[in-house]
Amino acid sequence: MSEKLRDRVAVTLRRNIVESGEGVIITVRVDEGDEEALFIEGDELVFKTPVKLGTGKENAALIGFLARSLKIPSSRIDVVYGSRERVKRLLISGVNLEDLVLKLLRVIRLI
Repeated sequence: MSEKLRDRVAVTLRRNIVESGEGVIITVRVDEGDEEALFIEGDELVFKTPVKLGTGKENAALIGFLARSLKIPSSRIDVVYGSRERVKRLLISGVNLEDLVLKLLRVIRLI
């Protein structure tokens, strides 16, 4: 990833991540896709999953993906808003904003 593109992606990530007293809250839109992956689309962070949306299983898929990708226990990730919606807010405890941005830069796929 070029330095200029990396900077633009980091800016988009910071728009979708805020620090709270308990950790970091990240906003993610969930869509169906062929495989699990995290993308930037416009100004949104998008998680694509082969799991059928609306079943509730997409929450577990998102939490599992983030836990594996960020190498943190899934017990530190909670859906705090939108558990039945496509746009979700997740609280990730035990990380700070900048560390999370750096980790997500390694995970995100560009389309």
